[in-house]
Amino acid sequence: MISRYDYIIIGFYLVFMLAIGLVFRRMSKNTSDYFRAGGAMPWWITGASAWIFSFSAWTFTGAAGKVYETGPLVLVVFYSTVFALIFAIFFTCQRFRRMRVITWMEAVRHRYGPFNEQFYTWIKLPLLLLFAGVGLNAIGVFMSAVFDMPMNTVLVILGVVVTVVAFAGGSWAVLASDFVQAFLIVTITLCTAVMVLARPEIGGLPGLISKVPHSEFHWGELARPDIIIIWALANLWLKFSDENNMERATMYLMTRSDKDARRMVLIPLIGTIIGPLIWFIPPMAATIMHPHLAAEYPMLKQPHEAAFLAVAMDVMPKGLLGLLLSAMLGATVTSMDSGLNKNVGIAIRSLYRPVFVPHASEKHLLVAGKICTLIFGGIIILLAIYINSIRQTNLFDFVNQLAANLLMPLALPLIYGLFYKRTPDWSAWSTALVAGLASWLLDKYITPDMVQHWMGWQTPLSKDEGTYLKLAVTTLGGTVLIGSVWYFFTSLFYKAAPSASQDRVDKFFENLHTPVDKHGQGVEEAQTSIYKLLGSLCMVYGGFILLLMAIPNRFDGRLAFLFCGSVMFSAGFLIFKRGQHKARLAGKGSASAPESE
Repeated sequence: MISRYDYIIIGFYLVFMLAIGLVFRRMSKNTSDYFRAGGAMPWWITGASAWIFSFSAWTFTGAAGKVYETGPLVLVVFYSTVFALIFAIFFTCQRFRRMRVITWMEAVRHRYGPFNEQFYTWIKLPLLLLFAGVGLNAIGVFMSAVFDMPMNTVLVILGVVVTVVAFAGGSWAVLASDFVQAFLIVTITLCTAVMVLARPEIGGLPGLISKVPHSEFHWGELARPDIIIIWALANLWLKFSDENNMERATMYLMTRSDKDARRMVLIPLIGTIIGPLIWFIPPMAATIMHPHLAAEYPMLKQPHEAAFLAVAMDVMPKGLLGLLLSAMLGATVTSMDSGLNKNVGIAIRSLYRPVFVPHASEKHLLVAGKICTLIFGGIIILLAIYINSIRQTNLFDFVNQLAANLLMPLALPLIYGLFYKRTPDWSAWSTALVAGLASWLLDKYITPDMVQHWMGWQTPLSKDEGTYLKLAVTTLGGTVLIGSVWYFFTSLFYKAAPSASQDRVDKFFENLHTPVDKHGQGVEEAQTSIYKLLGSLCMVYGGFILLLMAIPNRFDGRLAFLFCGSVMFSAGFLIFKRGQHKARLAGKGSASAPESE
């Protein structure tokens, strides 16, 4: 059961998050600072942020629920990202940094022209806000079940905290909070996994593997092997397109050089390989410790999504559950505040400025960005409440299918446009429409019964098989096949494109082949400031966790607080000392962020 100590810990975490926004409020002097940290953020911070952004609270609700139902089959989704990140290291990360823009939507204008910038802005903004609402809804599943509070109340409280952080500190606060949360999530989930394996009814990793239901490791009992294969291929494309299209450039644009852009990919790559092996232990153990979750959580529309939480409540000593819930909050804060900051950047620089105030000053745009942050934060909260009222499917399949039907068709030109330039401007919007229409038609008219008949299967497709097949057909058939054919077909009309358009594209590709290596005084001063501020924040939060050892607890509980607090405090101390060293080398001076490049 949750104790008063857990409430205190969660309360401190929320106050700490608000403080991060206030600490970094003076770092933003212009929109380059506010939306991409002036291109001066150290690579290890952007790398940690990119990794944390990739999983969010969905990992502990939707993905955990899928593990509870189907076992390690979900690893296919996570490890599909490994291939995507390896491709990014060698081919796309440097291209992202060399685009030399403040928001990724401006890169769309440079590659495909102003019309496509507006096309993508008007379509992507609502979709990005919708997905932020989905992320907020995910953590609401956790928090409402734990505190037995109305879901809508939880969504409003969390949404307000995230909005204030992004409003006050911009991208500096967003990335700093992400870094702190990365340490918290890794340490507390590692403690959770160890405590779960130590339970007598689990009996360590060998006991877990031997006691989980037989079907967890025999995927052929969950779906036909050929369906699993094409589903895996669909997920491979989903992750590849997610990591390697222009929209992903946001984090890379915050680094100062090509070298840093490449190095930052190492953190999400390593985290993606190791992380799931730790996070999936509790929901797998839930199949043994809580075989009837539906009866335990009747208030949830998808009770299996509480698998991680149910086991954590069994094994966590007093106070540690509050720390875990803070980590879950951190996962949601990461996805929502990053999405909020990115969305506002698009709205201000690709919609507000060019359409309404083309001659606005940087100060004017910065103020407008902060106002827009508050407005978008409110919209995300309302969307999360609405999603909760209509959602019937499980969160895992809901998110995957949304991405396949809505985001993937739009992403296709944003991938190819980085490597292939001989297409006219209209290739972008037309490919998005053709791929989206094809995906919708296939989703609507290709039914499981039709596939069963074509393949000659004797038994009808199960519900899971139908879901897997639906994702594969819409992704591989509608988006990849039909969309790709159309995109390269448009290259036949490249020579007929206006000369101004061809010149613009030539300039875009010239930038992609010109290295970025910024070592200006402004960059060094900004990095010195971020080292000192971030180091101090980590020491404060690590010190707070160490104080929690005073809670009257069993030995493993005190040891867990010692481990989590020591890691956080030590990291903060090393970062702070590094900042002092950089300050001594650079000499005394006030922090000032660099101009955009």
